[in-house]
Amino acid sequence: MKRFIIPLVTAVAVVSIILAGCVTEPAPPVTPPVTPPVTPPVEPPVEPPVGALTAADIPELAEMVARGQVDGSLLWNPFEDLLVKPDGTSFRVAYSVSTLEVEPCAQSTKMIEDYFPRFGLGPKGENWTTFGSRFDVDAQIGFMEDMAATMEPDWFQIHSVSAELQVPVTEKMVYELGIPVFTQDCGIESEAVTSFVAHKFEGPGGTDILGTWLIAELERRGYGPDNPCVVAELWGMREMLTSKLRNVGFHKAIDPVAWITVIETKDTNWAEEQTATITADTIMAHPEVVALFHHGCGGQGMVPGLESIDMLLPLDDPDHIIIASNDAENAMWDAVLDGRADTFSTHGMVEPSDICFQVAVTNVVLGQPVEKFYQCPFLMVDASNINTVQIGGVPPSCGMPRGRWDLWVPLNPLPEYGFPQPSLELRMQYMGY
Repeated sequence: MKRFIIPLVTAVAVVSIILAGCVTEPAPPVTPPVTPPVTPPVEPPVEPPVGALTAADIPELAEMVARGQVDGSLLWNPFEDLLVKPDGTSFRVAYSVSTLEVEPCAQSTKMIEDYFPRFGLGPKGENWTTFGSRFDVDAQIGFMEDMAATMEPDWFQIHSVSAELQVPVTEKMVYELGIPVFTQDCGIESEAVTSFVAHKFEGPGGTDILGTWLIAELERRGYGPDNPCVVAELWGMREMLTSKLRNVGFHKAIDPVAWITVIETKDTNWAEEQTATITADTIMAHPEVVALFHHGCGGQGMVPGLESIDMLLPLDDPDHIIIASNDAENAMWDAVLDGRADTFSTHGMVEPSDICFQVAVTNVVLGQPVEKFYQCPFLMVDASNINTVQIGGVPPSCGMPRGRWDLWVPLNPLPEYGFPQPSLELRMQYMGY
C-alpha cells in the first residue's frame, strides 16, 4: 500500500515546481467596452376602447335616423352579456305567444329569437326557447309545465291564449315552483303574475283613442247630428279577452255620439282573408256604411275586401269608406303610405314584448321591484305622421326594415315606466360586484 502512496506524493511535488516556474506577471486590467443600455421596444399606441355603438352607427338605419324616425343616440346592444351570470352560467327564459299565425305575434317572437343570442344565451334550445300555441290553451299550459320540468327557466314570458284558464298553471309555476311569470298584451288574471305589460285597450288611452280619431275624421267629412252615419266594427275573436276589451274601448268613445250607429260583424279570427270576405259581404249588405273599424290583426284585409267590390276609392273621394285598424301590421303600414287606407294604431306585439322583457330583466336579473301593470303608449298613425312617429326613440314595429330584426334597437323606457334600460353595468351596480 505504501509503495503506491510515496511515488504519488513525489509526482505531485515535481509538477508543482514545474508550474511555479511558468507563472508570468499579470496583464494590466482591460477596461470593458461600454454597452449602451437596452431600450425596451416601443409598444404601439393603445387604441382607445371602441365606444358602444348607437343607432346612428348602423348604416342600415342611417336614413331613418336622418329623417328623425329613429333616435340615433340609442345604444345598439345595451343587453350584451346581461344574461350571463358572474359564474359563467346563463339565465334561462321560456317565451310563448298564443299563436304564430298572426303577424304581430310572429314579429315579436322573431325579435326575441334575435335578441337572446345577442345576450350570450347561445342557440335556441338550452337556455331559451319560444313557442307558438296556435290558440290552443292546453298546448300552452303543456309548454309551461314541460319547460318547468326540463329547462327550469328563471322566468316565463307569456302572451296567453286564455286569461282565465291559465290561472292554475300560472299559480303552480309561481307559488309551488318559484318561477316568476310575466305577461304581455294578453294577460293572465292572477295576482301570481309579477307584471303585465300591454296596451290598455279598454281605455283610457287605448282603443278609445282610435274611436276619438274616427269621430274627428267623420266630422271633417261632414257627418254630424244633421247628417248621421253608420260604422261597421269588424270583430277579431269574441272568445278572446283582448278582442272584448278593444270593443269596450272603442265604444267608450263612440257610444256618447248619438249620430253614429255601429253595426258589428261576425268574427274575422284575426285572418286577412276572412277579413276581406267579411268586409265585402258587409258593404254589400249595408251600403250605408261609411267607415270600417277592425279590432286588429288581419285588418289589412279591409283593403282587398273593398277592392273586390270596386269600393276602394281614393281618400279624398266623397264616397271613400274610411279604413281604420287597431294594429300596425306591415300591410296596413304600406296601405297608409300608399294612400289606400286611412289610419292604424301603434298597437303591435313588438313594443309590449320588448318592454315586458325589460321589466322581467329589471326584476329577475337586476333584483329591482317592478309594477304590476305597465301601459304601453298608444298612438294613431296616418299620412300626417307616418314618416316620423316613434315610441321611446324608435318607430312602431312595422317601420323597421322588413325582415331585419337584428336591426331592432331596443326601446328606451319612457319616464312613466320608472326604470332605466337594463344593462350589464346596472346589474353589477345593483347586485354589488
